[in-house]
Amino acid sequence: MLAPLAVAALSLAGCGWLGASGASHTKPDAFLLRGHVAVTVPRTDPRPDGAACASTVPDIVAGSPVRVTAPSGKVLGTGALGDGVFAHSAAGPSCDFPFQIPRVTGGVPSYDITVGSRPPQRFDAKELRENAAAIITVNA
Repeated sequence: MLAPLAVAALSLAGCGWLGASGASHTKPDAFLLRGHVAVTVPRTDPRPDGAACASTVPDIVAGSPVRVTAPSGKVLGTGALGDGVFAHSAAGPSCDFPFQIPRVTGGVPSYDITVGSRPPQRFDAKELRENAAAIITVNA
């Protein structure tokens, strides 16, 4: 009778059942925040999607700092804008400067994103944590 119980215990241990109690059951707290700054361009601009572009706004250029803060002002992550890429959307054509900020921590209802010297824009935390892009539109 003892032998079948020992075999069963060893089988469960091999499947991870017996050692699982020591594993963490919490989700990772940090996530990758993605987004871009869309600088508007004239609707008559003939460039195709994906073409390189430059901004007509002085502080929105590749390398400009991007900062993510909690509503309290605590810095939760930093990054920089990438190179400009031409894009068409329902809002019209734009020169988009992408950014990715790794390991943004959670525990807040919203995130404030500041690009360059511009005022911060607020985004719902739930949407960003579910992989929605933070899109900041700047009129040229």
